[in-house]
Amino acid sequence: MDEYHRAITVAEEMFFSECDTDNVPVIAVFTKFDALSAVALGELRTTPGLTRKDIFERTPERVEEIFANANIWGRLCETRHPPKSYIRLAKMNIDEADCGPLLECTTGALGDEALQMLLISTQHTNLELCITYAVKKVALGYIKRASQGSMQVSKDQCILMQKEIAKWFPHTG
Repeated sequence: MDEYHRAITVAEEMFFSECDTDNVPVIAVFTKFDALSAVALGELRTTPGLTRKDIFERTPERVEEIFANANIWGRLCETRHPPKSYIRLAKMNIDEADCGPLLECTTGALGDEALQMLLISTQHTNLELCITYAVKKVALGYIKRASQGSMQVSKDQCILMQKEIAKWFPHTG
């Protein structure tokens, strides 16, 4: 997105217009999102009356505005076969780059619980993601049913819930 006005190439637009991605959880990954910071800083530096502190405080908000005004996600959603989701990544050029958000976005885009479990089972070190999906997929369902009165909380139900939660932690035990 160095040239954020042309953030979507013709080839990418053709891909989402011509390739049927309905059964494949395609995610649009914006890897140069942090490049917009330089653009935002440049714009804010020319704004009269802003202090250095003001400029740095307003930069993240301006980056969001630039991204929104470029309508990149909106343009992709208007294609015949739009991506299921998108993620904006920054600082991916460093060795300790955090890929957790990409993994979470990918897991969410899969939709199918079995596929989500398969992906999570390959992540030996991502305990946070295991917890997140165990809560989303199992615990919240039990809580909802119990609060609606459609389920009695018994010892057997608790054991069943524990077993279902344990499925999201395949590398324990």
